[in-house]
Amino acid sequence: MKGQRWKWLFVAFMSLSFLLVLPLHLQAIENSECLDCHGDPDMVKELPSGKTISLYVNPKKFEASVHGQNEIACTDCHSDITELNYDQEVPHPVPVAFVNCTDCHDEEGTAYEESVHAAARVKGVKGAPICYNCHDFHYTKYLYGDTVVQLENKFCLRCHNPNKYHKWLPQKKTHFEYVMCAVCHAPDVGRHINLRLYDLMSEKFLTGEEIVQKLGVTFDNFMDKMDLNKDGVLDTKEFHRLVRELRINKVRAIFWGEMTDNLKPEVHKVTKGRAIKKCETCHSIKSPFFDKVYLIFTHPTGKAEHYPLKRKVLQSFYVTHFYAIDATRVKLLDVIGLLIVLGGVAFAGGHLTLRILTIPLRRRRREGR
Repeated sequence: MKGQRWKWLFVAFMSLSFLLVLPLHLQAIENSECLDCHGDPDMVKELPSGKTISLYVNPKKFEASVHGQNEIACTDCHSDITELNYDQEVPHPVPVAFVNCTDCHDEEGTAYEESVHAAARVKGVKGAPICYNCHDFHYTKYLYGDTVVQLENKFCLRCHNPNKYHKWLPQKKTHFEYVMCAVCHAPDVGRHINLRLYDLMSEKFLTGEEIVQKLGVTFDNFMDKMDLNKDGVLDTKEFHRLVRELRINKVRAIFWGEMTDNLKPEVHKVTKGRAIKKCETCHSIKSPFFDKVYLIFTHPTGKAEHYPLKRKVLQSFYVTHFYAIDATRVKLLDVIGLLIVLGGVAFAGGHLTLRILTIPLRRRRREGR
């Protein structure tokens, strides 16, 4: 037993010694080591053409990015860099290897491979986009809090002029402002309606923090306070109560509605020839595109809380800034319109009936009887 104990002590000692003398290049390279050089705003690389490109990575912007927030290391992407040799002018291999995003984002990669963008790249079309053309190298942020216009400006409109290819589409400006491109051009993607608060006085969207502060709630207990029947969805009655609470707390804003996709991997499967062009796909009271409705409160990180609402909320007279013909019509206005029409018909009919009934009386008056 004593010999066995010494045997295990010897193994433990040798293991500890190995760890202590472990070569530096086999240990993880910290982001701070990379930023010792790449955190310098003046760091540039001169190309053979004589032009220079910046190799600067803003540490704060990277920290605020999706990768930074998830503590992704530089070498998780630049995996060919396994050691830093400071005896060389450039302490890592040059050039660095191509970064394959699908090593982590495999579902997005699969969807992209079935897209018109990938097909164009296979054909050798110059400028056919890959990940880097749409997504920033180091500063990719969460997109859940972005509006349709912000998303389109970040992605589609960098290459495409929608006015050039949508001559058949009525009310183009309205569609481009309130409907995300992928809603029609990525047929397999999920869709929903986002409602957010827009202050007409300041002409800006209210942040989630501003709203919860005004209401005296938190992101976590908002539904507990507003969802009276505890079914996990705000119905029309509860939505009206929310509107009253906002007004009591001097929040003077409209509900800005947008039709957007769910930002799942399928959004990368943009196809050619399968874009939705039938108006009734959306403009129908039975359209499934309006089945999911969310009130969103944004976070500074780009994330957003999505609080589910009943579809009938879109037919409320409080939602005045988002209207899709037939799909979201306000039934109260239908009733009022019908009453106006019936009233007009009744007035005209009553007037004509009185004219007919009083013909003898008017005839006698004209004859002086």
